Amino acid sequence: MKFSLIAAALLSVSLTGCISVSDVSDSDAVSRNTDLAMRVCGGADRVKEVTDDSYTCMDSHK
Repeated sequence: MKFSLIAAALLSVSLTGCISVSDVSDSDAVSRNTDLAMRVCGGADRVKEVTDDSYTCMDSHK
C-alpha cells in the first residue's frame, strides 16, 4: 500500500515537473513532504528537492 501511494505521488509529479527525491527511508513522509512542498513552493516546477524530513524550494531570486 505504501509503495503504491508513493508511486502514484511520484508519477503525478513526473507528469508535471521534475522534483529531486533523496534520502528516502519513510515513503509516507516523502509523500506528505512532496504534497506540502508543491503547495508551499508554488507548484511542482518550484520544488528543488524533497526528503523524508524536509523539502527545498527553488531560489526565486535567480
